[in-house]
Amino acid sequence: MVCSFTALDEYFGVAPAPLRFERFDGDLVGLAKAVDGLSFPGLPYADAVTTGTDGLRVRWTCSDGEARGAYPQTRLARLPGKKAFDARGGVYERLRDPVPVPDRATPELVVFESAVLASRYRYEPDPACLQDAGPGLPPEYQRDLLELIVTGARPERGFELLLRSGFVDEYWPELAGLSGVAHAKEYHPEGDVWRHTMETFAHRKSPDLILSLALLLHDTGKPDAVSVGGNRFNGHSELGEDAARAFLRRLGYPRDITDSVAYLVRYHMLPAALPRVPPSSIGRILDDPLFPVLLEVYRCDELSTFRGPDGYYEACAAYKAYLKNSRNPYRNSDGKRRQDVLHRTGPRPV
Repeated sequence: MVCSFTALDEYFGVAPAPLRFERFDGDLVGLAKAVDGLSFPGLPYADAVTTGTDGLRVRWTCSDGEARGAYPQTRLARLPGKKAFDARGGVYERLRDPVPVPDRATPELVVFESAVLASRYRYEPDPACLQDAGPGLPPEYQRDLLELIVTGARPERGFELLLRSGFVDEYWPELAGLSGVAHAKEYHPEGDVWRHTMETFAHRKSPDLILSLALLLHDTGKPDAVSVGGNRFNGHSELGEDAARAFLRRLGYPRDITDSVAYLVRYHMLPAALPRVPPSSIGRILDDPLFPVLLEVYRCDELSTFRGPDGYYEACAAYKAYLKNSRNPYRNSDGKRRQDVLHRTGPRPV
């Protein structure tokens, strides 16, 4: 039966996360006989894990073991084949508590569940409950935590808890470096690079994983960027691409996701210049299937500043013009009449 955050997603009508939590009615030996491809990375919230051919990651717990879940809310399960939920142990009563309190549990489990509850649902865990999660947490733990947070409705709340607990400094230095990097107030009144990054999530149209990871990492090059002329963060997009790749590889992301996010980080500044750049010079970038997502990254980036959506609308108009010209056999991608067509058909009659 589905349990934990998968059950909570269904109960609250939240878009499902990129991973799934299942409870097996039996012990670990029975689970190993019933499910192929188990691995045991030592996660505090799962007895075993699998990854399907479709890439869906499943976290399994066995019903005969100790009850998992630092918070009673995460012990919710849906009865198999039914719309009813298994809420024994007072879970239903605790579901209505806006400030949940964890039971006795390991610090790494409390940190994990606190950040996810704050990001995906309308819970406000007390930061005082958080302790140092300790060293040596596996990449699977970090990736699960990251994806559950960024695909939630309010990722900034989970990330703030992780920052306050010391987790970000310990495990995600690429993100820790954003805090305290000052922005010019006339361009970024929302605050430093960390605050700006958190603000971008409020402008997403959907909690898509690739988009959300790109927003999280789009300015990770700024802490190492140098000022050149009037550009305070010269080359930060290229530096950010390197930081994004290192971050995602360390957490075990497959190459396709890493490459997609790196593309969005590398070129996240390009839409601002699109109305003034000859399309023929950047055709390879414009032809990438991810370019519409890049425009969405740009929109969220712009709306988190004082500038508003005008630049985004201009970039969309330029992109639409490029697509139109690219399909026109009599025009090149810059909108000019093709010379080979002109020579073949001759000038138009006056």
